[in-house]
Amino acid sequence: MTKFRLDIEYDYDFLLAAISCHEKPYRLCWAVNRALNLKMMRIDPLKITLKKNEVSSEFALFREENETSDTAWFLIANRTTNSLLVPEQPQADYFFIAKGPFNSGDHERMLAGLKNIQFVLMSYRVDPATLKSRQNLLF
Repeated sequence: MTKFRLDIEYDYDFLLAAISCHEKPYRLCWAVNRALNLKMMRIDPLKITLKKNEVSSEFALFREENETSDTAWFLIANRTTNSLLVPEQPQADYFFIAKGPFNSGDHERMLAGLKNIQFVLMSYRVDPATLKSRQNLLF
């Protein structure tokens, strides 16, 4: 019998910023909205099973999409009570994702805006290609 193998290459062409912050997700989202002039709103949490035979975990998720400019912004929690969405980044409490036709200047302005939030302890850019669990960031 002939076997076929399906190889899929996903597109990781987006800004990924890790955020360390001790605030609740809704409070961080409010601050990010003010800092970057966005209107992200809470949507259903991302439910994902990280390990075989384990209960699925729910990660808080906020989103804003602009169909006219083909852009989208997401804020997602990295932590639940029992797991991490991206285990390679244990110091990150949240991830900010910006998808769309942005240039490097836009990315730098977004990172600067995140760093200027008073209760954000640390914010830095992460290359999704270097993460083992990068597929968890595709939703």
